[in-house]
Amino acid sequence: MRAVHASFTLNLASLILKLTSTLNAVSVAVSAEFLHSLGDTVGSGLLVLGLSVSKKGPSTRYPFGLGRAIYVFGLIASAILGGFLFAITSTSGIQQLLMLEEVSSSTLSIASLTTALILDLVVFSWSLIEFRRAPGDPASRGTLVENLADTVGGLAALISLVIGDPRIDGVGALIVSGILLSSSVLLSYRYFEVLVGKSAPKNIVGRAVKIVLSDPRIVDVNDVKSLFIGPDEYLIVLQVEVPEATSVEEIDSVRKELSERIREGLPEVKHVIIEFQKPTSPPMSFKKVLKEIITLGD
Repeated sequence: MRAVHASFTLNLASLILKLTSTLNAVSVAVSAEFLHSLGDTVGSGLLVLGLSVSKKGPSTRYPFGLGRAIYVFGLIASAILGGFLFAITSTSGIQQLLMLEEVSSSTLSIASLTTALILDLVVFSWSLIEFRRAPGDPASRGTLVENLADTVGGLAALISLVIGDPRIDGVGALIVSGILLSSSVLLSYRYFEVLVGKSAPKNIVGRAVKIVLSDPRIVDVNDVKSLFIGPDEYLIVLQVEVPEATSVEEIDSVRKELSERIREGLPEVKHVIIEFQKPTSPPMSFKKVLKEIITLGD
């Protein structure tokens, strides 16, 4: 989550540079990129706010904590703010193509935008490193997508400003608006998946099933369900079969041992629920379960 804080700080610096460039140039592409940066900065700020809220521990009212609060703020930023800014930037780009107003720049505006582009590249590199450390975290993925969009948008605006052609300026604004729309749709979908109850990645679910099946006291695994609770926090529910002669005491012992082994082997799985039943389903149900797991996302 360091990438979220770093992204907000550097996005703020980039916003100031792009504001300086906008005030010292006449270019709809540069103005569009400034609005793009403004949206990203507000979005990053909301993610930081959501991250602080998500750190609150579990309570009676919120038994699994507020880990998904960060994704609520992320959805607000990407869907509402992104859509609003897309409407503004796309309209300005179309108007420029129709009116072909003169584009003017200054040394300060070009220097400011170039510095902002370099800063965006630094932020993108940082977020890429953090994403590789936690590829399954939607917040890290969202930060990476936003920073990539910043870099591409900044490059498009800089090219438009340097060339100074009104047509290219209008196209540059439309490119920025297109980046805004595509990143907003992608991020909104990612956050939506988490909030409606996305499963844990298939490698985590599959390993949990294999840990259970490795116990000789388990006859079969009939079903497995999982839920994304928050960053590096998952819930897994397993329905397993044990021999009919298994006593209540033995079931309690198996439940405790398997839960401990799953948590030790998969630190991300914080909550484990194991339901037991006597053999009733067709044998080798776990094969069907494993086939279903393969269809899960990463």
